[in-house]
Amino acid sequence: MDFEKLSIAERKIIVGIDFGTTYSGVAWAETQRPDRRVAITSWPISKTAREGESSDKVPTRLRYNGDNTEWGFSIPITAPPDQTIEWFKLDLDPSLESMGAAVTNAAARGGRGVDQLVTDYMSALGDHLMYTLREKLGEGVVKSTPLEFIVTVPAIWSDLAKDKTKQACQLANGLSATKVPIHLISEPEAAAIYALHGLDPHGLNIGDSFVICDAGGGTVDLISYTITNLKPILEVQEATPGTGALCGSTFLNMRFGKFLKAKLGREEGFDDEVLAEAMERFEKIVKRQFTMSAPPDESFIIPVGGLANNRELGISRGRYALKAADLQTIFEPVVQEVIKLVKDQITSSKVPIRAVLLVGGFGASNYLKERLRNAVDRNIQIMQPPNAWLAVVHGAVMKGLAQSAPEKLTMVKVQNRKARKHYGTEWRTRYDEKIHGHLRDKRHWCGLDGCWKVYTMEWFIKKGDSVSENEPFFTSFVWTGPVSQGRIRKIKMDIYADRTARLAPMTKDENVSLLCHVEADVSHIPENQLQRRKGTDGQQYYELNCKIEAVYLSASTQYTLLFNNSRYNSVTAEYV
Repeated sequence: MDFEKLSIAERKIIVGIDFGTTYSGVAWAETQRPDRRVAITSWPISKTAREGESSDKVPTRLRYNGDNTEWGFSIPITAPPDQTIEWFKLDLDPSLESMGAAVTNAAARGGRGVDQLVTDYMSALGDHLMYTLREKLGEGVVKSTPLEFIVTVPAIWSDLAKDKTKQACQLANGLSATKVPIHLISEPEAAAIYALHGLDPHGLNIGDSFVICDAGGGTVDLISYTITNLKPILEVQEATPGTGALCGSTFLNMRFGKFLKAKLGREEGFDDEVLAEAMERFEKIVKRQFTMSAPPDESFIIPVGGLANNRELGISRGRYALKAADLQTIFEPVVQEVIKLVKDQITSSKVPIRAVLLVGGFGASNYLKERLRNAVDRNIQIMQPPNAWLAVVHGAVMKGLAQSAPEKLTMVKVQNRKARKHYGTEWRTRYDEKIHGHLRDKRHWCGLDGCWKVYTMEWFIKKGDSVSENEPFFTSFVWTGPVSQGRIRKIKMDIYADRTARLAPMTKDENVSLLCHVEADVSHIPENQLQRRKGTDGQQYYELNCKIEAVYLSASTQYTLLFNNSRYNSVTAEYV
């Protein structure tokens, strides 16, 4: 394939941002060299040292130090823990019972809300990205080539949390200055595009199904795909609505911190600094080395500088010997939760699963892989693709390339997704005693049609339905209003969602929640183009025939109002 044939108009720099709970990653590619995806692996350790630390990802951490905003590796390890803000990503979705708020100390935030924290972090990330691009490609190329961003979000998040992420990115310096398009993709889908692309093509058959388990720092997201086509490109469709929970490796760190405090917290010299260094060692080395084959009395060395020797506790020369048996107690409850998620996903797929692909930082854990291997059916392979930690960010770049030139740059195509919930809206229907008898006291008289009416739900999509981003869903409706109340200026509509496992209900109840307000301004349409009809009560009524078009993308939804053969993309969807 000759990528150089891309027209000048199609040339872009595609940037993937994996904004994570504990670590974040950035990768990019030029559309004319799509097979050369580059992940940023060099990070600043201070305002002046732009490339002091080498790592595949950078910690998602902030510290406000006077007028300085420190981030990632530029926060000194000696900085008091109560000044460092971490795990704040989880506060974007308060609907998940997150431990985010409990951990990110209010004092360090100085009254800043989560939106501000995300914007500040993204600004620092965007700034470093622009510096890196100028270093690697030269000022001229960066100035003359448009950028496009693909930002990843957990699939289990609410639409509001996803929308908040996008808005925070749009406000971030470095991303906003260039008014670049920002698209969202769900983390497990990005991981799947990368992981499935990397599978040995000779071993694949149409009809094979895989579970992708994207286990990160805060969230674990799962999704299953079935191969529907192998050539010219790999095409897949979702086999079941995705699932997930908060049970990532952050919880291991929390459990380790608790364990260490309980064990050594009363020793003289044990303080926040000792704990911070121990946590660092656990995060970077011990957590990744631990395997099931470790004998129970094997020890892993944790630095505890300044603590007196104590043979009984296992402290010698400023080092604490952490036993494998203790590590297992730290790991087990978190691993159990992931195993349960994987088994439930396999069961709900209703198709035989060939393999589970483990990706993400926690997905790279040897212990998790071995425990899963023992827990699921022997015929199901457990695989860890190379570079599992970067799978999400590479997949995001691949998705961005595909969006910019679908014919030439698509490597793995997700044909259909399964709706994760019921989506619909509420309309007035003619009251029918046989169907709506139980709603008798909720009916009201309609002067236009001269009959009783009642509000019921109209669902565009039901949970588990196949949705494709190439095929929009349409819903027709009639917008009415008495002419005596003045001309219609806005057509409004509320979109609802119901994420329970039940059948879509006929009427709105406590499980049906408002998802967003959709609004289109029609005040510029000449009065004589607004249809009218005389009601049975003798009054004049406006009666506008409209349609709503809904397109369900990987991690967002677009609503467009169609009226009078015009498209109102200006429909503002405000998520609740």
